[in-house]
Amino acid sequence: MSNATLQRARPEGGAAAPEQEKPRRRRTTWWLLLAPILAFDVVLFLSPLGKLVGSSFIGNVYQRVLEDPLVVRSLINTLSVSLASTIVTVVLGYVIALVLWRSGTVTRVILFAVVLLPFWTGILVKNFARAVLLQDNGIVNSCLQTVGLTDAPIELLHNRLAVIIGMVHCLLPCAVFPNFSSLTSIDDRLTLAARSLGAKEASIFRRITLPLSTPGISAAGLLVFIISTGLFITPFVMGGPGDMMIAKQRDHYERQLTDFSGAAAPAVRLAALARLRVPSYRRLVTAGARRSAHLTPPPAA
Repeated sequence: MSNATLQRARPEGGAAAPEQEKPRRRRTTWWLLLAPILAFDVVLFLSPLGKLVGSSFIGNVYQRVLEDPLVVRSLINTLSVSLASTIVTVVLGYVIALVLWRSGTVTRVILFAVVLLPFWTGILVKNFARAVLLQDNGIVNSCLQTVGLTDAPIELLHNRLAVIIGMVHCLLPCAVFPNFSSLTSIDDRLTLAARSLGAKEASIFRRITLPLSTPGISAAGLLVFIISTGLFITPFVMGGPGDMMIAKQRDHYERQLTDFSGAAAPAVRLAALARLRVPSYRRLVTAGARRSAHLTPPPAA
């Protein structure tokens, strides 16, 4: 090989080496940026979760705790109340998200402020405010008796209905925003094309809007259900003795009985039951993405 050829080959090889180093540097930079977040999760989430799971397997704690009728009843209450609250919250959140999606700028800002209002208030303050509204001589019963719908106060507090109302009000923003995000991702050209072909609004909603917004509905349902299973203050303030949920039962084992293993067992069991919803959520998200890819028209040339 001649000297001229070697001189031409060296710059090319020298230029290729930095190009190969760029992806490595980029990956190193990303790992350095993720390191604080990963350390935060390991220290404050994975480590306590591991200790929780480990303590739940000490002795025959699962058999002992799950034979307790109060624990079984609390698990049933938690699942039934959380499921009912999730259904109501997702339906209301979807309706509000539809209104936000089709509203003007001013109306959207006002509605967003109303939706975010529960996040701006302490959870204990909100629950006592709901208790004042729903008590026998509260505003709701007074209005019902004033308009003549009832002759005596209706029992609206310290029961299952009050717990569901409180949880829906508390978790409504968690259902609005995933649904709103899913609706805003729908291409407006789909609805315009459907209207130009004579489709009615009900048909457009059933065949376009609802199928393409299923990922948001599923995400809202998963988020609301997981959060609702761990709520403590709302069922305690709004519910009655028969509405004890698993969070209160765990508090009883920890504070009254100082049995941390007994408190960990139902918590792990409930987390495992909530984890079963994740595969169904993934299937719905995948199905929604396929529908969106199938229905969305190609960009205009």
